[in-house]
Amino acid sequence: MTKNNPLSKILYLAGKFHKVIQQDGFVYAWYLVKNRLNRKKMIGKIYKHWIDKNETDRMQVTSLPYQPLISVVIPVYNVSEKHLTECIESVIGQTYGNWELCLADDASTWDCVKPVLKRYEGNNQIKVVYREENGHISAATNSAIEIATGEFIAFMDCDDVLAPNALYEMAKKLNEGMDYDFIYSDEDKINHDGTNRHMPHFKSDWAPDTLMSYMYTSHFSMYRKSIVDELGGLRIGFEGSQDYDFTLRFVEKTDKIGHVAKVLYHWRETKSSTAASPEAKPYILEAAKNAKEEALKRRGIDGDVELIEDIFQYRINYHPVGNPLVSVIIPSKDNVKVYERCIQTLFEKTLYKNFEVIHVDNGSSDENKAEYERIAKNYGVQYHYEPMNFNFSAMCNIGVKKSKGEYLLFLNDDIEIIKGDWLERMLGQAMLEHVGAVGAKLLYPETKNIQHTGVINLSQGPVHCFVNLRDDVVYDFCRNRLDFNYSAVTGACLLLSREKFDMIGGFEEELPVAYNDIDLCFKLIEKGYFNVVRNDAVLYHHESVSRGYDDDNLEKMLRLTKERNKLYERHPQFYQKDCFYNKNLSQVLADFSVDAKSDDKKLKITSLRNQKEILISPKAELVACSVNAVQVEDIIRIEGFAFLKDKRFNNLRKVEVILVGDHKKYCLETEKTYCGRFQNDIPHKGTIGMTGFVTMTESASIERGNYSIYLKIGGRICDTGREISLVKKSEYQER
Repeated sequence: MTKNNPLSKILYLAGKFHKVIQQDGFVYAWYLVKNRLNRKKMIGKIYKHWIDKNETDRMQVTSLPYQPLISVVIPVYNVSEKHLTECIESVIGQTYGNWELCLADDASTWDCVKPVLKRYEGNNQIKVVYREENGHISAATNSAIEIATGEFIAFMDCDDVLAPNALYEMAKKLNEGMDYDFIYSDEDKINHDGTNRHMPHFKSDWAPDTLMSYMYTSHFSMYRKSIVDELGGLRIGFEGSQDYDFTLRFVEKTDKIGHVAKVLYHWRETKSSTAASPEAKPYILEAAKNAKEEALKRRGIDGDVELIEDIFQYRINYHPVGNPLVSVIIPSKDNVKVYERCIQTLFEKTLYKNFEVIHVDNGSSDENKAEYERIAKNYGVQYHYEPMNFNFSAMCNIGVKKSKGEYLLFLNDDIEIIKGDWLERMLGQAMLEHVGAVGAKLLYPETKNIQHTGVINLSQGPVHCFVNLRDDVVYDFCRNRLDFNYSAVTGACLLLSREKFDMIGGFEEELPVAYNDIDLCFKLIEKGYFNVVRNDAVLYHHESVSRGYDDDNLEKMLRLTKERNKLYERHPQFYQKDCFYNKNLSQVLADFSVDAKSDDKKLKITSLRNQKEILISPKAELVACSVNAVQVEDIIRIEGFAFLKDKRFNNLRKVEVILVGDHKKYCLETEKTYCGRFQNDIPHKGTIGMTGFVTMTESASIERGNYSIYLKIGGRICDTGREISLVKKSEYQER
């Protein structure tokens, strides 16, 4: 049986369901099934709400000083009368007037096509050419380009639909910068009859490494015609990925690239279209591979084009040029066991061997110092001992001064190497001229849960995207599989060239604990470089084993806030802005979901103002619990896990978060989440996969003040030892 056989799919899903039940219990298995069943419906509802809130200005226009002629070129072949008519009418209905429509019929055999085209020949803004022989999409598109006279060429398929403001928004962008050569917009998909808009693609601003992963710019795209002519239009032989090949060639001619963060194009799904499935046209895979290989040859770059079969995409594995020395810099103090695991796996598993290790110790005990010296002798590590207050930035800068490598790899002591080729994959990427910092995919130990696959800059500050989500699920256009540009990558595993590190002045020592890696990445962007996450360089991160979490008490939270404010003082253009994270995506969640704003789910809050004092339950010691993350901004988000050590059926038990202040107490309802990351660490009865929790609520609904965080489960209340502080924003920043 083939993998696409319905029976094979049923058997595969049944086997997977049974495996999940064995590992995590029935509750978690049902949670996955329910989420899968409800996901499309929920996402559709959220997107419909987004459309209602964000597309009220589609027919509004203002006078534009610069109004270039835009030629919309459409290759036409065997398309239904309805779809072709809707396509043409969507161009005619544009709110921007200076356009021409160039249609090339590729010798269609359907009787309905020519009558539709003939109907529009009387429109003086529409040109039609009828090809005598079928030449496929590249040749037909070139025929349409040949009759185009506009300053810009905009590509469109013959069964798709433009938003009424598509050309206006493109021209508006040109009025912001008349030197743009290439502009692209966001897009979504429509079903066969056009009644259902779904699957929006909210894209980042220009991201060259993302483009090398896949054709993310896609629709709606507009190109300066003089460069189109210079390139000779689309190339024959790349049908299926002709636009991708063309765009890869085009961006080699210019870096003047703009992005309109609005949905201006509706890509129609039909049974035979790639909008529905890449499997619909298998030749696309081969054409995409050829486009990437040709791009590498043109650019003089050595690399392999590797197929990732389950997502029907190719990635580029860049080969390191020569054999440059990589200096691995590891700050570590009084953390011998964790550090030794890092060093052992680094030397034993890493296939790229031309590296040195510099260990910077800021004041370990005599006993631990002796152990570090033993490890250094065994592995040939350069050990630098210099007692001082913890300052990650200063320790890294010291390590750089002691190093000799052309490339610098900053590595936390709680990293564990898994696969041998991780370093050469990161190094090949870091050696590209346009690349700044290169990060890796980091997973929580012994799990498939994500700890890092890129940093996004939300309204509350920089956060790791997809954190603690399972890596065996493919997220948002393969963001945890392919390689993407981000504003920042974590300093837990960060590689860049010494030349670029010196150019930006290294790590900022006024940021001793938090955001120093973000500051480094921001400085690289300001110098014109692009930071990248390599999702094929996979490591374990035993996060915060050595130092603890930055938000686990009030003092640390205030310090974190102070350092975040300092970060934005140094880089004000990044405050609440991320050019690699679309503004239409959620500012509360970090999973690239659509920003639902007022429709974000609010969990119920019950005031406990009149309740008696919170009493710690006699059996509280039998509660295993933790608050793992606290975010306090406009939205309060608290997440963690809790279960009863002496009871079974913990997956069914609800958790409540209780905030206890001087004058008021609040009880916050929670939603269950998966917390498999802890299952191997804590003895328990039964399964605990679904004993994680999350609660979110608006901070404005809670009185200002300091609050201790308690958890209630199974009638037992226990103190988490965590606190939050709710004050006015101005006061919070001053503190």
